[in-house]
Amino acid sequence: MVHFLDTLLPPAMQANPARAAQELPRALMTRTNFIPGVRHRLGWRGVRDCAKGQGGLTVRITGMDGVYGLKLLNFSETPTMGYATFHLTYFPTATESLIESFSIQAGLIAHENDYLDRIREFPLFPDMTALFGVGVLEACFHSEESGISLTLTAPENDIVIAQDGVVLDTPTGPIHAVAPGAEDQRLPAWDIAIPFFNALAASASYCLQTAPKSLIRQTRQAMLRTYGNHTSLHSTPAPDIQDLRLGLGWHCPVPESPEFDTPDTRWTAPETMPETFADAPWLSSELPGASNSLDKRTMGITERPQLIVLTGFLGSGKTTFLARFIEEQAGKNHFVAVIQNEIGQKGLDGKLLGQTYAVTEVDEGCVCCTLAGSLRSALSGILSEFQPDFVVLETTGLANPANLLSELADLDDLLNFASVTTVLDAAGAEHTLAEFEVARSQVRLADVLLINKIDRVNEATVAALKHTLRALNPSGDLHCMTNGDIQSTLLYGVNFRKKLRRPTPHIAPMTHHATHEDDHIHSALISLDTPIDRGRFERCVTALPDQILRAKGVVRFHDAQEPEIFQYVPGSHTLIPADQPHTDCFLVLIGQNATDVAKHVQTTIIR
Repeated sequence: MVHFLDTLLPPAMQANPARAAQELPRALMTRTNFIPGVRHRLGWRGVRDCAKGQGGLTVRITGMDGVYGLKLLNFSETPTMGYATFHLTYFPTATESLIESFSIQAGLIAHENDYLDRIREFPLFPDMTALFGVGVLEACFHSEESGISLTLTAPENDIVIAQDGVVLDTPTGPIHAVAPGAEDQRLPAWDIAIPFFNALAASASYCLQTAPKSLIRQTRQAMLRTYGNHTSLHSTPAPDIQDLRLGLGWHCPVPESPEFDTPDTRWTAPETMPETFADAPWLSSELPGASNSLDKRTMGITERPQLIVLTGFLGSGKTTFLARFIEEQAGKNHFVAVIQNEIGQKGLDGKLLGQTYAVTEVDEGCVCCTLAGSLRSALSGILSEFQPDFVVLETTGLANPANLLSELADLDDLLNFASVTTVLDAAGAEHTLAEFEVARSQVRLADVLLINKIDRVNEATVAALKHTLRALNPSGDLHCMTNGDIQSTLLYGVNFRKKLRRPTPHIAPMTHHATHEDDHIHSALISLDTPIDRGRFERCVTALPDQILRAKGVVRFHDAQEPEIFQYVPGSHTLIPADQPHTDCFLVLIGQNATDVAKHVQTTIIR
């Protein structure tokens, strides 16, 4: 049990019981959701982080048309126990019959155009949690016994009474959608919440390689909620309706709630499980219908993940395209593993993508120069922990894919090569292609060419760039996009089994191909240990010389509490609040004469 718990929660996290309890549901879903054979058999259909609403997750379950939402409410701890409580919501589809069980207001929201957007970031909208709540999940971590428990609390039926009724305006005049004193909502909350709990508990049994060792069920009288036009929501005891509380423990007892009655069901292994739970999916650590292994091959899944080599010169928009690609695949229940490398001593793009994806940043160098040995290592690390559908190797903006393709033949046992995809900045590509051989090589070897940021140039500029690209690469698929947004099926086919128009170029092992070293391009790092002046920084960035092709970093200013993400390409720069917490602040400058420029920048902004 201890060994398997270590693979779920790192030992350093287990030393902080409250943190371990907070991360437990996410760890269970992450560990199982991104392995297709395991995911499907446990009942998952996908999980997604709320990018802006930190701490929120949206989840889909087999057999339910809508989307579950999980949001941290609070946490506490004792020296040996950590507790975390989460609000569980369910967002039905607008056409799902279950929508009729929710309140009129919830039904109206479900038909609004921004409903799906609000679901994706539901923690930012308090009304979404209030109107679509179905229960409460409790997670407990017991450090002394190396055990965990999960508990679900939900009413059998969540009933809301409209004291003054509900009147809706229609084209033919107002109508009484709910009569005064009638039910605005009768929601079978327990029946909605239990599929999520079962999938999460089954994931715990699978990950920990053991079934629960303890169970309790408690009940209490539920509350009936009433609201009026001039009165706030208030609760009164509801006759004949109960709140149910079901708890499962793996190598530790389930904490009882003093707010509930004495448990009407209490079980401890090796006693016989009560008949009510005899067929529960969490009662066995074995996967239904498959041998219990994280290896796809034992489940009859032999496909290797597809490899997309993503390249493009500095500032072309590769990371933006990749973020949208990942988001699109997540919506299809596909998992994308990302291998990134950064020229320079600090990687940033992994932070921009967030930490919910398998990201390996290969720092201290460029893929075209130094990755020959570590690419297999990075791939092996990802494939040993996850079973991705796709692997994207996002190269540095100065990488020549010719130096990488010769290595791919040695990876046939791990993955299938899909394409080299090159992203270009519509405004700056002509200059870049004229100046740098590396940029021209990125175009020549591409199977897919993406002209990005076309909204910033006119049609004549796009037409001229297309002509230049066709001269370098007559056969590659050529597409235009704005802000990295394009349907991936247009690029790689519906099932990502695109047959390349031409064979992968044969690269002689000893052949030298242009790298950023040939163009005298280097990087320089500036560490920012203390906050800096915003105005001085802005003036310095605006005056950067033409030799600096790219700059990025994490910056903290005197006039702001939170750090900001800095992105620079010649002629423009952005500063946006950081979505993720950052402890290190830094700048990386990339270009010709980068070291001398960095020294000047450092003395200018740090005073």
